[in-house]
Amino acid sequence: MNARTKKVLVSSLLIITGFYVVLCILVYFLQEKLIFFPEKLAKDHEFRFSQPFQEMSFSMDDGKSLSGLLFKADSSKGLIFYLHGNAGSLDSWGEVARFYTDAGYDLLC
Repeated sequence: MNARTKKVLVSSLLIITGFYVVLCILVYFLQEKLIFFPEKLAKDHEFRFSQPFQEMSFSMDDGKSLSGLLFKADSSKGLIFYLHGNAGSLDSWGEVARFYTDAGYDLLC
């Protein structure tokens, strides 16, 4: 391998490494946008479900609040605390909650 070939190889490796480092930095700072796909509801959004429910709000130490819905069974065997994942919103949970409440469990989602 002559000196010119070594120089081209080293330059190519440095360029590839530079692009890789820049890509890693971009992915680090954009990771939430790449992973989470929440459906944001308006602050005045009104939930409408075919069964009774209670809206709940939990204040966090950092001043933010988390919202949840409590669907109660007629005769509760216990509570299921369900975290629905990284996409969607609570607006679609009315249909799913019926399964748990019919089985006799309260559902907090």
